[in-house]
Amino acid sequence: MGRLGVAVLFVAALAAGAAYLVFNYVDVVVKVALERWGPDVIGAPVHVGEVQISVKTGRGAIRNLEIGNPAGFTAKNAARFGEIRVAVDPSTLTDKLIVIHEIAVDSPTITYEKANKATNLDVIQSTIESYVKRASAVAEAAGGEKAESLKRKFVIERLSIHGGRVLMTTAGLKGQGVSFDLPEVELRDIGKGKGGVTASEAAAVVTSTLQNKIGQKILTNVELLRRGGVEGALDALKGLVK
Repeated sequence: MGRLGVAVLFVAALAAGAAYLVFNYVDVVVKVALERWGPDVIGAPVHVGEVQISVKTGRGAIRNLEIGNPAGFTAKNAARFGEIRVAVDPSTLTDKLIVIHEIAVDSPTITYEKANKATNLDVIQSTIESYVKRASAVAEAAGGEKAESLKRKFVIERLSIHGGRVLMTTAGLKGQGVSFDLPEVELRDIGKGKGGVTASEAAAVVTSTLQNKIGQKILTNVELLRRGGVEGALDALKGLVK
């Protein structure tokens, strides 16, 4: 066998090995991907406690996911998720379009912090939107099939968030503030009918929805500011509501 043939076999072996690792150790791949590329997308640290996903059934969970705060904010985290359950169509795991039957988020805690003229969620949403634009530009510049290979897409048939709590605060309150229940969120068929969405595009949809839900809750419950139970909370939180 010539040198070219040996080289081809070697590359094929590496590719097969990589495919085996991705398929059989999807838990590790997801955890590393979230912690490695998550900060680039949202502009804040990401830590994942545990990932358990079965490639046979497509079902699993991500536990103890923490999203830190962007620079300029004092709270430890912008959000913490005890458990996120997922159900993926296992036959699509290696396809360009991955079908996610369900993402269910139970009892998350979200910190809504105001600093200067923006909130932490404003900054995160803006960072995600900027990332989406940059990624789209890179993919378009690549052109053709290469562009498609850079943009693995997803269809999310159902995404729900239940039992959430929001802490509304400012730097001056040093981690205290006004807490309230987050209205339930249920989204259907994200990316369906448009050939799917990228992970960052899906994140932008979810962040925007959370922003709207929190804003509606605040605007329709002015009493929240009066029931804060923290000395000086009302004055400290003035201007938090747009």
